[in-house]
Amino acid sequence: MAGYDGVNYGLFYDDIQLAKISVRHAQIAKRLKARKMIMGECGHQHKAFMTVSDRLLTGDLNIPRESVMPFLENLVFSGVIEFDPSKNDFPVTLHDPCNMVRNLGIVEPQRRILRYLCPQFREMTPHGVDNFCCGGGGGLSVMSQTNFTDWKVRVAGRMKYKQVLEAFRDQLDPEVKKYVCAPCLNCKMQFRDMFKYYGAREKFNIFYGGLAELIVNAMVDVKVPFIEWEEY
Repeated sequence: MAGYDGVNYGLFYDDIQLAKISVRHAQIAKRLKARKMIMGECGHQHKAFMTVSDRLLTGDLNIPRESVMPFLENLVFSGVIEFDPSKNDFPVTLHDPCNMVRNLGIVEPQRRILRYLCPQFREMTPHGVDNFCCGGGGGLSVMSQTNFTDWKVRVAGRMKYKQVLEAFRDQLDPEVKKYVCAPCLNCKMQFRDMFKYYGAREKFNIFYGGLAELIVNAMVDVKVPFIEWEEY
């Protein structure tokens, strides 16, 4: 059934399937009288609905679409929510999802949030539009048939893992918990498999997660830590 997922893997099926899913989402938004459609922490959703669908959703289906990154930035700095950055006082680095950053140029909103809410935020080298792919781009992270998992962690993801270690080179002590912020589901799945293969948690206490988790974890009203390290 068209419209079954916001990620829109019709991006990989064919143009007709992609168009069916995009139009279905726009029709639902129109029926709900939505003023805006927000793209969540998913790179392929950004590409499918903000880049490719820009050529498909015309007329009354051309409902404004916005990335969750500037949306969250506006929310964090609106003053509506009270934050305590000390709750995120552990080393944090940021991975730049290809479709979100290189394709759409969304570079700074997520960084402004991390600089504000994470006292020990540090950049990867290189970063921004020059950052390396996670190694699972183009949907590779969801593939596990035959030797795909071995290839994506041993070959495609090797440079990314090296970047992560270099970003935390001053805090590699396994007693220190470290967080890789990867605001894209596809990238998270690659980090999951890559960290498991290299033993990142066991050797260096490195975890991965999204941007929203860090925002919620820093909220004053959230009394119990939102990030449950043992589950990552």
